[in-house]
Amino acid sequence: MTQPWIDFGTGLLAGGLGLSVCWGLFWLVIGSVGWMRGTCSWAVLLNSLVASGIPFLLMGLLVWLRDSTEVPGLAFAGGLSIMPLVVVGFGLRRAPDGRLAGIHMLGGVRHLMDKLLGKHQTCGGCGDGHGSGSGGCG
Repeated sequence: MTQPWIDFGTGLLAGGLGLSVCWGLFWLVIGSVGWMRGTCSWAVLLNSLVASGIPFLLMGLLVWLRDSTEVPGLAFAGGLSIMPLVVVGFGLRRAPDGRLAGIHMLGGVRHLMDKLLGKHQTCGGCGDGHGSGSGGCG
C-alpha cells in the first residue's frame, strides 16, 4: 500500500504533465494548419510535437512506475486537480495595468495564432480596423 502523500505527489506530477500535453497538442493543431497554409515553418510543428510528446512519454513512464493494479485514490485525485487550479489562480491575479493576467495571456495566444495562421497577410495588416467598414479587411 502506498502512502497518501506519494499518491498526492504522483497526481500532482500527472496533472502538470497533462497540462503540458494539452498545451503542446493545441499548438500542434495551430501549427499544422499554419504549415498547410504556408504561413509557418516545419520548426513550429517540431516544437509543438516535442512540447506534447516528451510530457506524454513522461506521463506514460509515471503510470508504468506506479502500481497499475491499484485504483487511484482520493489523494491522487486531489494532486491531479492542483495544477489546473494553480493555472486558474495565476490567471485571476491582477496585472500592473489592473486587468486580469489571464486576459493578457489570451491576448498573447490570439496574437501568436494570428501570426502562425497568417490572418492579416491578405489585407496588408489592417491593424485595429479589422472588420470595420472603412479600411478594414472585414
